[in-house]
Amino acid sequence: MVTALLLATPGAAQGPGAAQGLGAAQGLGQPAMDPRAMSGIPRVDPQTEPGTIVVRVLRGGFADPGVGLTVTLDLRSLDGGKLEKRTAVSVEQGRASFAELEAYAGGTAVASVDFGGEVVRSQAVKLDPNVGVRMLLVQGATSSSASAPPAGVGPTSEPAPAPADVPMPGTAFANPGQAPGSVVVGTLDLAGGRPFVGVEVTLEVIKPGPVAGGPDAAIERRTAQSDARGAARFADLGDLPPGTKLIAEATLAGEKKRSEPFSLEGQTHGLAVVLAVIGAGAASGPVEAERRPLQTPRAVPTIAPGTVRATIFGPDDRPIADAEVVVVRLDVTGTRQRFAGTSGPDGVARVDDIAVVDDSLYQVEVPYSGAPFRSRLFQMNDRMGVTLELRVFPTTSDVSKVRSAVQFGVEALENDEARVVQLHQAMVEGDKAFWPAASAGPLRISAPAEATGMVVLDRATVELEHKEGAPFATLGEPLPPGEVVDLSIAYLMPHHGALALRWSSPFPIASGRVVVTPELKVRKGAQSGPVRPPHQEGQAPMEFDLYELGPLAAGARYDLEIDGLVTTPRTFRHLGLALGLLIALGTVLAAVMSPRASLLQRLRSRRDALLRQLDRLESASAASDRSDRDRERVIAALDQVFRQLDALAPAPTGKAHVDVGAAWDRKP
Repeated sequence: MVTALLLATPGAAQGPGAAQGLGAAQGLGQPAMDPRAMSGIPRVDPQTEPGTIVVRVLRGGFADPGVGLTVTLDLRSLDGGKLEKRTAVSVEQGRASFAELEAYAGGTAVASVDFGGEVVRSQAVKLDPNVGVRMLLVQGATSSSASAPPAGVGPTSEPAPAPADVPMPGTAFANPGQAPGSVVVGTLDLAGGRPFVGVEVTLEVIKPGPVAGGPDAAIERRTAQSDARGAARFADLGDLPPGTKLIAEATLAGEKKRSEPFSLEGQTHGLAVVLAVIGAGAASGPVEAERRPLQTPRAVPTIAPGTVRATIFGPDDRPIADAEVVVVRLDVTGTRQRFAGTSGPDGVARVDDIAVVDDSLYQVEVPYSGAPFRSRLFQMNDRMGVTLELRVFPTTSDVSKVRSAVQFGVEALENDEARVVQLHQAMVEGDKAFWPAASAGPLRISAPAEATGMVVLDRATVELEHKEGAPFATLGEPLPPGEVVDLSIAYLMPHHGALALRWSSPFPIASGRVVVTPELKVRKGAQSGPVRPPHQEGQAPMEFDLYELGPLAAGARYDLEIDGLVTTPRTFRHLGLALGLLIALGTVLAAVMSPRASLLQRLRSRRDALLRQLDRLESASAASDRSDRDRERVIAALDQVFRQLDALAPAPTGKAHVDVGAAWDRKP
């Protein structure tokens, strides 16, 4: 099941959403996403009122909103015991809103709309009273594509039917796309929304006897193990004699479940049947109780300004007493200011007298089991305080508990550089969060050693601390158990037409792949490929090639070689270098020579001006003490000028310049 949730499952790359993500991350210039590809996919929207679902209905595109259509919301409580169907009519821009869903917190909702006989449904939305959700329902988008689990998990199969189309557990139903004579048995925990993995499923094949199904009937029992999707598969049933009945059976959480008898006669495709329990434990161990959604940071007028009220819960939703709770203020200069408190028996800590600054961000941090658990960043104002909830876990440093997947997207740039988008997702198995041991030092999410310009992508969902220029980021908070977390980065790599990409993983890799444009080829390190992802009918093929790299042990290394990258011609590079050197040399020579030529010119101009001034003084009509002083000053200046001219440009041999001293001696 874990692999199904990670990025690296093949189906994740084959959907248009994955292609769009790569195009957006790498700037490959792909066309705008067709809204049908986003149909039925819920997204959390901070602008939407918490606890509200807003459905926008489109008749194929944004330019044609579906106004006046009835949108249905099927609600299911967490324990499956409460079901409700609500409707709303789409209004301006095709929007229909559903509010007051608190009674179904932790449960699920499925939205649907009927476009004149074409029903389009959404994925199941997990209801959280602390967040608002928006989604599109677009005509022409099949409901099965929105609600189907990721492809590529286990054997390739047809899209799953939409939630409202699945028959009751224990009743067989048609399974289009599967070969005739095949049966797929699904094993599910409906309340937890989880499959049972590794369960032994028995298929009783009851062949006809004197009395169909009676004591003389021949009963054959076949067994199969449920895979990561909870599916057990049985094939080669097409040659059974007429009148044969089939019954699927499995023990789920200690409870035996049997299907109704069914037959494959007259079927042009396979059949499927679901065996399910509500609120059960899986074969691999008991499924822990569903954790309730936590309250995200929000301002509350009943809390005094400058106060944060934080409630700390453990993994079982029980309050954690005597926990150190620190509110950290981060200002625009990067300075951190800490305000500490302690949780009481009810798990609540009130931290007062916090400095409220408009341009600062705040975060609650709780050291627990040797790891720093942190809340989302939030702001504070001088009108009200903030309340939030935070869950902490015991920790483990065992990397074998972490399963991850990685995808490398490679794009050629100018100046013999390539941009690599490293999409990396991980999930921690068990009931403990992952945090490296103190003796091991901080865990690094690294680029290859030759990488430059590394950045942490916005899609990363855990705190990765990165210093500008460093080819790595360090894990700043523990990885919570049972959740898919994103550790994605991007960086630049030098190349000379072929890119050598050597990368080591801190975690075991369940699946790795490379996605490139068709002109690039992976010549080394790929297990299979290239494969072109399939495209939806009526759309252009995806301009990407997919190469599978296979699994990788923790600490092991992918050694890849990708060629076909465009290089800058060497001739122009050398010519540019030579021209640059020539210009630099000319600049240096000009700087060396121009000061001397400029000084000579200035001295000669000064000499001529002083001689003219001396002539004017000589031709004065009457001598005076003042004119004598002026002549003395001019002659002294001329003497300095001539001495400097002699030093810079001595007179030719045999020629003498004017003896200003003689002129001084011949006073009137």
